[in-house]
Amino acid sequence: MSNKDTYKRKHKYLDRQITNLEKHNSYNRTLIANLKKKKLKLKDKLISHTRELARREKYTAHEYMKRALSMTA
Repeated sequence: MSNKDTYKRKHKYLDRQITNLEKHNSYNRTLIANLKKKKLKLKDKLISHTRELARREKYTAHEYMKRALSMTA
């Protein structure tokens, strides 16, 4: 399981917790707010992780092309 899958799984779990608390325990606003902050941090980590993978993939593809072109010259 990749980090991306782990982040998504945790994000969905927090979303379910928040929804459940808002339906049945609306007086505990501090807990709900803290869970929402945690959820946003997870989303930021997921986006950051996705961008890092894309950057690495682009770099790898670029290096591959450079090597391939240098071999044909």
